[in-house]
Amino acid sequence: VDGIPQNFNFGEIEPDWDRMGEYLEDAMKRVPLTLEVGAKKFFCGPESFTPDGGPIIGEAPELQNYYVAAGMNSIGILTGGGVGKLLAEWILGKQAPSDIDVTGININRFHSYQRNPSYRENRVGETLGETYKIHYPDHSPHTCRNAKQSVLHDRLKKQNAYFRDVSGWESPAWYAPSGEEPRIHQQHFGKQSFFPYWRDEHIAC
Repeated sequence: VDGIPQNFNFGEIEPDWDRMGEYLEDAMKRVPLTLEVGAKKFFCGPESFTPDGGPIIGEAPELQNYYVAAGMNSIGILTGGGVGKLLAEWILGKQAPSDIDVTGININRFHSYQRNPSYRENRVGETLGETYKIHYPDHSPHTCRNAKQSVLHDRLKKQNAYFRDVSGWESPAWYAPSGEEPRIHQQHFGKQSFFPYWRDEHIAC
């Protein structure tokens, strides 16, 4: 959060053997020969995770001809070939390739309000914790909310709006009836508890 030391190249962290030992042994059992020859190196180093779990690719908006390929979220080796090809085409063409949708990985999706240590610490922590959970379609982050509000926010809140995080904006997704708390009771892939409210809004329109 406070920046990486200038001399931290391929730096390592002492492995937590109590936590990792069991998983390592199970992995080695899948290739029995490794149990005989052993492991020469067990590398444990820091990973670069981003606030939304997507990599940061493209030309930096603030500095022309400065291209970034970072924040691979622990799959840098796996995605290196594709990212390298994409960035090479981007540099040569002076713009993102037209045959690839870079919306979810483009560096320009981040904004100035996300550049502070508190935001990165809290939102990245939440995103990392959600990595291997089920990703429901209506999930919205819980941390670092209310960063941006429209001039109508207070009025919408009084109308019982349920807000989602949309690029930092508190955006109303639906409205609960008077006397009902605007919240999602349980996330799933079927009809949500708010569907009747949502349906009534569409019919009314």
